[in-house]
Amino acid sequence: MRRFLFILCCTALLSAQTLRQAGAQRALLIGAAADATDANPDPLVKEPLYASTLETQYSMLEPENAMKWASIHPAQTRYNFQPGDELVAFAQAHQMQTRGHNLCWWSYNPAWVTNLAATATPATMASVFQDHINTVVTHYKGQVFAWDVVNEALSDSQPAGGIALKDSIWYNQPGIGATGTGYVEQAFRWAHAADPNALLFYNEYSVEAPGAKFNAMLAMVKDFVARGVPINGVGLQMHIGITGSPSSAGLAQNIQQLTALGLQVHITEMDVKLPVDSSGVASAADLQSQAQTYQRILTVCLQNPGCTAFQTWGFTDKHSWIPGSYPGFGAALPFDASYQAKPAVASMIGAMQTVPPVLNAAALVNAASYKGGAVAPGELVTLFQANYGPGSLVGAQLDSNGLVSSNLAGTQMFFDGIAAPSIYALAGQVSAVVPYGVSSKQQTVVQYEYNGVLSNTATLPVVPSAPAIFALDASGSGPGIVLNQDLSLNTSSNPAAGGSVIAVLATGGGTVQGGATDGALAPGAGNQTLPVTATIGNVTETAVYAGPAPGEVNGVMQVNLTVPTGLTGAQPLILIVGGVSSQSGITVAIK
Repeated sequence: MRRFLFILCCTALLSAQTLRQAGAQRALLIGAAADATDANPDPLVKEPLYASTLETQYSMLEPENAMKWASIHPAQTRYNFQPGDELVAFAQAHQMQTRGHNLCWWSYNPAWVTNLAATATPATMASVFQDHINTVVTHYKGQVFAWDVVNEALSDSQPAGGIALKDSIWYNQPGIGATGTGYVEQAFRWAHAADPNALLFYNEYSVEAPGAKFNAMLAMVKDFVARGVPINGVGLQMHIGITGSPSSAGLAQNIQQLTALGLQVHITEMDVKLPVDSSGVASAADLQSQAQTYQRILTVCLQNPGCTAFQTWGFTDKHSWIPGSYPGFGAALPFDASYQAKPAVASMIGAMQTVPPVLNAAALVNAASYKGGAVAPGELVTLFQANYGPGSLVGAQLDSNGLVSSNLAGTQMFFDGIAAPSIYALAGQVSAVVPYGVSSKQQTVVQYEYNGVLSNTATLPVVPSAPAIFALDASGSGPGIVLNQDLSLNTSSNPAAGGSVIAVLATGGGTVQGGATDGALAPGAGNQTLPVTATIGNVTETAVYAGPAPGEVNGVMQVNLTVPTGLTGAQPLILIVGGVSSQSGITVAIK
């Protein structure tokens, strides 16, 4: 049968030198708030250092003001998209993500909205609210990857065990006719309807430390998740100083409680204000303390893979809200007013280069079915949430002995200290082949490494087989990777004939008769040690051949089967290896 080669060839990413490059190696978006109309003249256009620093150092930008109600919807019948469009165009030109801020806030509403609220009915306010969300989200559909849907809805004073909301025109003055957190929920539902692919966040301040306000927010989002409200994450603003809250342990606890719900966490508006002199200059000692604070908060984020973005509220002290809001304070951002990097920049890059990657046993899964819990000898596995690795994809490479290398651009996965053949590596997702040597053991200790920095270890059971068929779209279900007898790819438009022989590509078959060398390309000899059968459309078939796929790395299994007659269309396909079945949902097309 034809070789269906999985090996890719790519080049490694050079060592990180900027915040953006370091973030790419951690699968972490490094962002900054920016504004096309933040100053006069427009800094994005008129200040070359503003634009060059933003695109060089950051992989994500968020309009600081350009997408808020007062800016983007200044009159009831008029929208002003120009400043937001300018920022989105800048992000697209420099391969950055755009994060939208915000669709609903108790503050910064235009006069026409507040005047309308004085006499309007809740039904009228609901109509205005829905029109705004639908119009703005639709305008930026496919361009803004995530939205702060509702901003700062919670009161600073929270009752024990309850949820208190701020007074606002959207809640109770006059509100939109919803009770409790209903207006927040409705905003998420309308935003999701306008762009089902956008990630939707609730954004709040003073919830980075444990306490009543965090508990109220947690209760709200937990309720949303339980009832299917389309919420994807929570933004922790993080406007802080160099002393006091939050502690690293408290912040980690809060992030873990949110991510346990299946939500992402973004640090959305971080700045660390310092006392400054009359010229706006902070002391050297305070700048060092600031650097440690940035490093400490970023470290907590890196230690929790569900924290997927780290953003500051601005990036240069030249354009910062702090001096105007906190007299006597300033110098809050990573770059000074002359766009020179402050100690905070080096401290953050250092954290991203040295904080150990996190290995979660539950995130190590079969590369074909995405089922985990145990590993089999020779199984191709994928480790998700591998939050330190190459910033761009690096494919499998052969070493000087002609074996698939266990080291890809500094990335390695170990099983009981034995480096596994590497299939590909990318920050956030790596794939390897479980060494055949684990077959003699009941469990194996797994560890991950990038550039000499080792993760924690995780222990997983070893099973004789964990069969899974590769899906054509790599989703784990749907049409499988199956070759027809004439070596063409089996598809709905190219089905296999009854009585012909097909080749199914899979993994997790366990050991091979006569043994198999880790990382070697299969010569086509030998069979799986365990018996292999299959069902096609509920008809049982014995394998004509079941063993290593010729030309593929050992661990990719090829199973040749005779197609039953009398079947047509997409038929369910299951392999059974040693009594263990592959995943359901894989099909083969038959005519």
